[in-house]
Amino acid sequence: MRFIYTVTALFVVLYGLNYLFLIALNRPWHRLKWVRHLCRWAPLFALVCGLSWLAGVLLEWVSLTAVGAGLLSALYLYLLGLLIAQLVAGPIHLGEKFYDWRRQTQSPDTPIAPQRRRLLRLALASIPAATTTAATGGIIRAATPAHIPQIPMTYANLPPQLEGLKVCHLSDIHVGPYIQLRDVETLVHRIAPLTPDLILITGDICDHMPQYLDTLKIIESLHPPHGVFASLGNHEHFRGLHQVFHAFSRSNIALLVDSGITIDIAGQPLYLAGANDPLYLRGPDAYQKLRGYVEKSFDGAPANAFHILMSHRSQALDYAAPLGVELIVAGHTHGFQIGLGGRSLLDTWMSER
Repeated sequence: MRFIYTVTALFVVLYGLNYLFLIALNRPWHRLKWVRHLCRWAPLFALVCGLSWLAGVLLEWVSLTAVGAGLLSALYLYLLGLLIAQLVAGPIHLGEKFYDWRRQTQSPDTPIAPQRRRLLRLALASIPAATTTAATGGIIRAATPAHIPQIPMTYANLPPQLEGLKVCHLSDIHVGPYIQLRDVETLVHRIAPLTPDLILITGDICDHMPQYLDTLKIIESLHPPHGVFASLGNHEHFRGLHQVFHAFSRSNIALLVDSGITIDIAGQPLYLAGANDPLYLRGPDAYQKLRGYVEKSFDGAPANAFHILMSHRSQALDYAAPLGVELIVAGHTHGFQIGLGGRSLLDTWMSER
């Protein structure tokens, strides 16, 4: 129910801000018939999509859930794009109004150049067109197959037994409204020819608990020579750890919770650790909790091993690095979802994070 309240509150905020800005800042847009129709029908469309989503969840109709969630998400994306467009265009509309007022009071007989006004309105019209195009592009890309980057990692003192070791990292699959089991099967079929030696999963595997075990079974069908291992994400806590533990107990995937395991690779020890997730990472207490999880997961780790940490959150790097961890695999941020050229926009301002 909390999720339903959150989704409803998000729509009310986005819709309310858009309508307020249309009335207060962008009246020329509000005069357009299609904009008024959008304002009139958007709440009803959101209600129908939300009820379809809820009905799909309650009745366990995956297709109905996917349709409701997908259309509602698209609506949110377009409302967000319209809000951005209004924030950009609003001051220009107000400036235009102020300019006309000043012109009327100071030079009432001076005509306004129609070409300049036409150019300004064309430029303003391009702003919502650009945000709509960007939103549509994002929706289309979300429906395309997942990209599988192959990233070479180099280490100055890498033991020769680990040369060429291929680690497949999966995170935030979120089987549920948007990702179906058949999507996971397709992904596994694409991973198989890459012949990974080790598969690591860093949480948020499945949001639909009846399919949690099915998801694990699909992934474990890859049979890498050195096994499949997983750590917890915040959504495992949300869905219920008792059910999650039960699903892992019926699979061949080892779940590491504040613990680690030493894997022998041709005589070279590789220590793999899995840190728990603090559920929320807000305030010093949560960060201290994450630090404790990381440190506990390396208790008893052999010094001569190559050390890998699985953590749902990348912030664990701050606590793993001083312990001599050579590699951390993490997820959670989804690339922050807003990106350009394959990189998060936050890279520009927070590259060290």
